[in-house]
Amino acid sequence: MQQVKSFSETLPQDSIAAGDGSILAIGVELNQVRACLLENVNGVYRLAAWGTFAQRKTDNLVGTALALCRQMGERLGRALLNAAATHPLMDSPDPVRFPALAHVAVVASPRPYVRAWLAGLSATQSMAAAYEALCSAPAHVIGFTTLETDLSITELTNALVTTAPDLLVIVGGFEDPSPATHRSLVELSRIFGQALSRIAPAQRPVVVYAGNRWAAPHAAEAFQRAGGGAMEAVANVQPAPGVIQKSALARACDFYYWRLSRRTPGLRTLSQWITPPGQLLTQENAFVRLVRAWMELHGLPELHGLYCAPLWWLHVWATHGRSEVKMRFVEPRTRPSALDRWPALQLVSGEWPVSLWSQPELFWWDRSGMAPMIAAVGQSAPQAMLQVLHNDLLRLHGPHLESAK
Repeated sequence: MQQVKSFSETLPQDSIAAGDGSILAIGVELNQVRACLLENVNGVYRLAAWGTFAQRKTDNLVGTALALCRQMGERLGRALLNAAATHPLMDSPDPVRFPALAHVAVVASPRPYVRAWLAGLSATQSMAAAYEALCSAPAHVIGFTTLETDLSITELTNALVTTAPDLLVIVGGFEDPSPATHRSLVELSRIFGQALSRIAPAQRPVVVYAGNRWAAPHAAEAFQRAGGGAMEAVANVQPAPGVIQKSALARACDFYYWRLSRRTPGLRTLSQWITPPGQLLTQENAFVRLVRAWMELHGLPELHGLYCAPLWWLHVWATHGRSEVKMRFVEPRTRPSALDRWPALQLVSGEWPVSLWSQPELFWWDRSGMAPMIAAVGQSAPQAMLQVLHNDLLRLHGPHLESAK
């Protein structure tokens, strides 16, 4: 039987005090904005109020967040916004009648997948490795190109204009310094450089090279000379037969998703509401931090968590003693065979897919899907985060446990 430490056993006695100010957490998703308020109740933070507003493309993101905070404040009979209703109440002239907020945290994943196009020397080996790497990031492969003798630059340009990918990934070749192994990659890069030169710069995808590192500077030079612009190089996704390095390409895609998300109108304003030392996180990155922290908090050797986002499900596998975690983005309500080698699912934020993953003897389940929002609070108020997760969102379920009733 798996042993799980109790919550009280994991917290040092001098760390129980978590402050006494109210904390506002805001979460931006593809089609909705959510907010919740954390309050200190008899020395322990609890979830005092929460709400959700639909967010359409034509809506003002800041306006939606402010309207949601105003509605929560009216339900509680207190002001959560400043007098001009332009931002959360962080500094009050009358703290007794109008107590200010102590912290504000924001998580945001406001856009769909990064639309990726793969290019390689063949449909196997490095291209298959690149596809696996992109499964560890918020990406969706919408097309691919292999180097063929009859590859038409005009047809390639038309395909890129029609599909409008956000990201182009060029891969190929094992790690070999021999110039003879570089020619095909240089030619592939030249062809794509010519194709992109026919597309307006504002409409071109970001280009990432993840092939033979010895060929990288030559491929970048050919790509730029052909008029394609800049190319970013990361570690080879398949440096040797049977060896796959997914993390560098996955991080590059995740970072680009974040760059695209930051362009969402109004998100910069929301990020200015965050109290230091907090930073703006994606929902997914906040959930990854939560899974790792929850594993350490309860003394587990490993923990498999699932976050059910509107457009995808994110599986996270954290292992004690390892800084990196395994991540897998999958279509909602699916279970790819690659997950069969993962540990039992033990923590879920959102809908528990009981038809795909049975509930183990001991598990944590956040039905609301708000756990990533609360996890972001941990940047500035870690004990408040832990107390709310433990008492309100992620109670331990299992035989003979009160929370399972």
